[in-house]
Amino acid sequence: MQKPLLELENLSFTYHGAQEPALEGVSCAVQTGEFVCLTGDSGCGKSTLLLAIKGLLRGGELQGKVNVSRTDASGSSSAVGIVFQSAESQILCSTVAEEVAFGPENLCVPPERIAVRVREALKAVGLEGKEGRSVERFSAGQKQRLAIASVLSMQPGVLLLDEPTSQLDVQGKRELLTILSGLKKGGHTVIMAEHDPRPFANLVDRYLKLERGRLADAGASPPDELRYRLGAFVPPHHVAPPGTGPVLDVQQLWFSYPETGEVLKQVNLRVNRGERVHLFGCNGAGKSSLLRCLAGLLRPDSGRISIAGVQDPDPSRLLGRAGVLFQNPARQLFCESVREEVAFSLERLGYREQESGRAVSEALAFCGIAHLADRAPLTLSFGEQHRVALAAVLAPRPALLLLDEPFAGLDFPQRLTLLALLGGMPLRFGTTIVIASHDELPDPRWADRSFLLQEGTVAEITT
Repeated sequence: MQKPLLELENLSFTYHGAQEPALEGVSCAVQTGEFVCLTGDSGCGKSTLLLAIKGLLRGGELQGKVNVSRTDASGSSSAVGIVFQSAESQILCSTVAEEVAFGPENLCVPPERIAVRVREALKAVGLEGKEGRSVERFSAGQKQRLAIASVLSMQPGVLLLDEPTSQLDVQGKRELLTILSGLKKGGHTVIMAEHDPRPFANLVDRYLKLERGRLADAGASPPDELRYRLGAFVPPHHVAPPGTGPVLDVQQLWFSYPETGEVLKQVNLRVNRGERVHLFGCNGAGKSSLLRCLAGLLRPDSGRISIAGVQDPDPSRLLGRAGVLFQNPARQLFCESVREEVAFSLERLGYREQESGRAVSEALAFCGIAHLADRAPLTLSFGEQHRVALAAVLAPRPALLLLDEPFAGLDFPQRLTLLALLGGMPLRFGTTIVIASHDELPDPRWADRSFLLQEGTVAEITT
């Protein structure tokens, strides 16, 4: 029998400050050329397992063994390559060619061989011809493909993908499927952690399911427990208080980047107190740019913005009035514990200790992460980090909440749970909520109004 390319022997890991292990007694083997799908709910240990295979786990106690064969059947290097859930977090260079060449350069590959590797890797992901492009203006889907290319250029024997579809729109998912199909045909060994493996059903050879850090099931078909049905969410009835005026008022907004030109064109948007709004658009449509303009993080070329009575807002004037959840939560997490993270904005607002403690506990419970209070935020899964960042922006009870792709890293039941939590905020706190996403909402009944951002303009969707 052929020796496995990868073997895990009784692998266990516990993060510092955690009450339970993130991984416990995981043992399995992967053969050369296999496409293995790792499934399980958010926080079950999928990302931790991939990090353990790559040898990147820090800040905890690791037990067991990870054995990777030195060479596969073709004699090529069997190093392990990983693409993180937030692909942009591993992009280091300014241009596409520099990024893909970075790994081989650090492996001391001869320059003439690097050029060949860069060309082949970019071709594999459909980015050939874009060698000189700035990566800063790439869409989420393009960054995902670039991250895969930068790993492929190092010619790993095992490719690890952590929730590769979490930040991709429908077109981006189709493109990823094409790329992975090509990789499988080329004999690559792939281990993919994914909440919804349905698009990849024809590629997957075997499924491994994790439950609370333990390997619960393995087989050639997806686990029966995967749930993608519409939940029983019923939007709570609410009426915006009369005479309060709009919480958000945008008039004739224009914005452009020097490299790519106009992104937003004559945007008009008015949202009243207590409304739930969905802003829909594909990757690269300008959703994040619009939210950053609203939050005062980008200055528009022209136009007017008013948020909770603040004209032409900047972040310092919006503290406590507006909360922003970024697409990549790691960019706004910096404290040593989840509790400190959620308390940070309250301290800046001058909350007394007892009042702050009460607000922090409420926000943690509201987001279902009270059990993570003493954990370090950056050791959590991507989905857990999203909930920590959400709790941090919810704690001051802002008048307006701007959420950029808040469902990334959450499984389908958790997405419905998040919608239900957010749905109760207008009645409970009077909060106005704007969700920007590239996918339809898990439950389309949630939104009071929906808008489409396309070709730089915003139009209300009527049914």
